[in-house]
Amino acid sequence: MKVLFSVLLPPLFFEGLLAQCPAPSELVNDAGEKLCARMFEHSNMYFDQSCGGLYLDVKNGDDFPYMPSGCGNKISSLAVGNRCTLKVWSKSGKTGNNRSFNAGMVYQLKDFANGLFGNWNDSINAYYCTCT
Repeated sequence: MKVLFSVLLPPLFFEGLLAQCPAPSELVNDAGEKLCARMFEHSNMYFDQSCGGLYLDVKNGDDFPYMPSGCGNKISSLAVGNRCTLKVWSKSGKTGNNRSFNAGMVYQLKDFANGLFGNWNDSINAYYCTCT
């Protein structure tokens, strides 16, 4: 039964199942440069399956009052490098609510309050990242 089930489903279905969040000490881009943070499009209720989909690499000193094209309101999980801080805003131009994330993993941004009734899932529209 298990084999039949996996044969009938398209390969794309399993893409998210293989997601795994990088450790803060292992945040590097393809060129091997240390990253301040990495923001991911997807999260999952099972932490070992979070950090999936498209991602945005953030270097030390990156200051974006406007998210790169196609990235606004799409971030659901993130990793912040050791000795780094990622500050995010809920509206473009660094306006609206803001929050800082220190080194570590955020498997689900929906677990972090944004204002009285909202959360940070799919709410990031600006960011600034620094490392010491």
